[in-house]
Amino acid sequence: MSPFINTAWPHFFIGALPIAVFAILLSSSMDASPNGWLMQATLLLVPFSTLVFLGLGWQRLRKAHAEHPILKSELHRVLTTLIGNVKLAALWFALTFIGMLALVLARVLLYRSCG
Repeated sequence: MSPFINTAWPHFFIGALPIAVFAILLSSSMDASPNGWLMQATLLLVPFSTLVFLGLGWQRLRKAHAEHPILKSELHRVLTTLIGNVKLAALWFALTFIGMLALVLARVLLYRSCG
């Protein structure tokens, strides 16, 4: 057994698949009202943003592992590489949250104006 981590893409997709399936099941349970697409977009924004963020982190992890192999015991290095710059990660999720709130606000305003 290798002492190094395995950064193959199938390992990423094994972890990402439950998130994607949950998002699809959640969005398929929405109503089909005229403005229902706003709620579907709201519900899909967070899992999609999370998957893109983790995908970019996985790419950074693969690059760091190719330059200098990472041991399985170096969990702190793995997490630091996955997250990347903490300020950019916080900005990423803040913008995701703001986008989610904007979609909910648009849904409320359209619901009030259209009835």
